[in-house]
Amino acid sequence: MLSHKILLISTGGTIAGQIATNRKDNQDIRKAEDFSELIKPTVALFQNKWNIRVIIEPYTLFDLDSSDIVPDQWCSLASLIKEKYDDYDSFIVTHGTNTLAYTSAALSFALANINKPVVFTGSQIPSNMPGSDALGNLNNSMRIAAWRHHQMKGVLTVFGSHIIAGTRVKKDTEFDYDAFKSFGIGSIGRIGRIIDINQTNLQKHLSYLSNDAYPKAISAKNLICENEFDMRIASLTEFPGMSPDIFKSLVENNDIHGFILRAFGAGDASTHLSNAFKYLKNNEIPIVVTTQAARGNSNFQVNFPGQYLKEYKLAIPAYDMSIESQTTKLAWLLAKKNKREINYKQLCTEMIHDIRGEINVLQEVGL
Repeated sequence: MLSHKILLISTGGTIAGQIATNRKDNQDIRKAEDFSELIKPTVALFQNKWNIRVIIEPYTLFDLDSSDIVPDQWCSLASLIKEKYDDYDSFIVTHGTNTLAYTSAALSFALANINKPVVFTGSQIPSNMPGSDALGNLNNSMRIAAWRHHQMKGVLTVFGSHIIAGTRVKKDTEFDYDAFKSFGIGSIGRIGRIIDINQTNLQKHLSYLSNDAYPKAISAKNLICENEFDMRIASLTEFPGMSPDIFKSLVENNDIHGFILRAFGAGDASTHLSNAFKYLKNNEIPIVVTTQAARGNSNFQVNFPGQYLKEYKLAIPAYDMSIESQTTKLAWLLAKKNKREINYKQLCTEMIHDIRGEINVLQEVGL
């Protein structure tokens, strides 16, 4: 009989009962041990029907509403996975929904060549309340974590009926059970009565986990864990008449190291901000320009304001990156810049380099 060991890591969130009515009642907060008990019937089914002995060991890393999770927790989670890497075949992480997309993106960048699944999940309704989706999400996460028919690896999120690559997770609703969608591209697959995998998307996801620069991590000593993030980032939304002085003020008074700007159209920041962009470039402070359009693509190729930024290399186009991937990737690269592993120009280049499946660089071609 095959055996498969899973470390089930709890971090708090709605699934653990971290809601307003329950926060102060510790008896209502569920830990990793509770979740492993919930999915015992599915564990038994794996053994009886598929001859796979699944062993789930619980680990409560912290117990936080996900709105309170910061990069220190990302680092702790990545370090724990590296520490336990040789002891387990896969990892399930229960997480609150508010910042799950940020954590899954951060872990995707931090764990470069992981050769095992790290499956994030959570719930819209606490696991101890009527109508909870927690059990279904836990069961489905285990199905993916222990599934032998397809070589699932890397950071994934399994939530509702969706299987999503770690850098493409986007919260779509605060109400529906299918809370997350794959941002910009199709999901790796759907899960319900059966598991329906998009083989093209799966193979693309797997292709990022090993290359000529580094082999896939067979053991912990080979696992590349780069879990430092510089969060001195200002994330701003442009509006008509926005003052260009804001950028210089934030740099000089708040020690900001990088910017994300949600501009108009296809990354068409107003030309009234051009002096601010020049100031940032002269001081080697990167600014990523995305779009306010929900399904837009910031490519600097459509209108004059964006073309101006591209011509003079004043900003970095976000293309189809989610705000979560933009933020964590920029913070991750800024940390490398701080350590002088890369310089400003290399950071700008890496932001539009597809490292973990987070970006598709769109080149528009006219007729």
